[in-house]
Amino acid sequence: MIPVLHAIGRTRLMRGICLACFCIMTLTDPVLSETATASHHCRTSLDMGTINWTNGTATVTGRAGPRITPANIPEADPGAARADANRRLIDLLMQIRIYNDLTVGQYAAQNDAIMAGIEKTARDAVIIRQYYTSALDVELTVQIRILGGFLQLVLPDDIRQIPKINPDVLTDARIEPGKTPYTGLILDIRKLDFEPVLYPVIVSEQGQTIYSAVFISREFAVQQGVCNYVCDMDNARIDPRVGSHPLVIKGLRTSGKKNTVIVISTADAKQIEQATERHQFMKQCRVMFITENSNQPTPFKD
Repeated sequence: MIPVLHAIGRTRLMRGICLACFCIMTLTDPVLSETATASHHCRTSLDMGTINWTNGTATVTGRAGPRITPANIPEADPGAARADANRRLIDLLMQIRIYNDLTVGQYAAQNDAIMAGIEKTARDAVIIRQYYTSALDVELTVQIRILGGFLQLVLPDDIRQIPKINPDVLTDARIEPGKTPYTGLILDIRKLDFEPVLYPVIVSEQGQTIYSAVFISREFAVQQGVCNYVCDMDNARIDPRVGSHPLVIKGLRTSGKKNTVIVISTADAKQIEQATERHQFMKQCRVMFITENSNQPTPFKD
């Protein structure tokens, strides 16, 4: 009997050591650490989790208490924690605004196929942190990219494939000899009342559309997003997305429902129009918005 007890004791000890090691490894997950330390990343905290608009991810944490086995023994239940995380992730994605006051949830309610795609997106989320307490509670953090398949589901139909740009347009006579063509657009809106959305629009003071679905290729919008958001000018200027020579302008004010339209000055609009290379970098969504990171992640709400 004593050897059996010793064997049980050793097994429990090894399980405890393995569990402790596992918790330590997951707490130092490189993806999670990168998200936590990137101060220039723009984040929005919603009811169920956090959207990181800079790296294009959505993150939630699911929780579950121990389940009781038929032998009346408490056991950790990671499956229930994963189910809770999936539910939270779906709820989080539903809260994201596409443009104006249209949310993903409102858009998906009109189409069962879109809803099914969002549910699959949640099921495919990657576990980036898994933590067990001494009371056998489980906390499980999952993360997805909101680029690619998710954007294919929820971006408006008016963002379509557009023909390839004629290379001759880049040699238009309006480009001054010796002048370096612009490789992207940076829009500084840190002083404006603006919360990131999937599909923002830029217009001039006269209401002329400067950046919208008319200029965007769906191929690039799906893979990279219609634009990217950062919260620091220095990081924006060196981001490969906008290339080595981006055009930098400031937003004047916001407009439209929920302030998702950015108005720029007449002079800035004219400067963009005179840059014939804009057809190329706008088609490829080489556009970055610099926003205030006033909505930092907060503890997840139950």
